[in-house]
Amino acid sequence: MSNQTMRTCIIVEDEIHHQDLLSFYLKKTVGIQVLGMYTDTVNATIQIEKQKPDFIFLDINISGLEGPEFIDLLEHRPKIIIVSAHSEDFMAAHYSEIPYAAFVQKPIDLIKLQEALASIA
Repeated sequence: MSNQTMRTCIIVEDEIHHQDLLSFYLKKTVGIQVLGMYTDTVNATIQIEKQKPDFIFLDINISGLEGPEFIDLLEHRPKIIIVSAHSEDFMAAHYSEIPYAAFVQKPIDLIKLQEALASIA
């Protein structure tokens, strides 16, 4: 590995196949370490505060707290990459209060994911 700094992330996604796919793609991405994957915002909140990742991948429709309430609870403020089946226009119209740094629309592919990561580098 070059002098590139290792960045850390947590995946907050309630669909296991999307968790697995994100994790698989991230393992192919140099400089990214997945600290954990959580299917609900309650456990994710605890782990984000403990592990302090650089960014989180957040599915906006997930069990537990909705996206805006979840983000408001966090003391540690990682960059947010939204992962959603909705379009980015839908996100801007309905979830404009979420300060996300990047967006990846489902179905997730490696190119979209790498573009999102590059945009927050």
